[in-house]
Amino acid sequence: METTPLYVLRRPDGSFKYYVNPDYAKEQGVNPDKLICVDIPSSIYAEGSIDDLSTFIAKELEKLGQP
Repeated sequence: METTPLYVLRRPDGSFKYYVNPDYAKEQGVNPDKLICVDIPSSIYAEGSIDDLSTFIAKELEKLGQP
């Protein structure tokens, strides 16, 4: 399965901020150590809705034991 890495910052309220590049996140003032890399299936990345993406990320973070 082809995937695309997406760098996720989990906010204190539980919402997510997505970055396609950790360097860009750093330019935006985000500490790269706080980013979590999630491999998104290409089908969701290219054709999925924001809800599909958020649901997938939430499930993956659960698997990783992220709060």
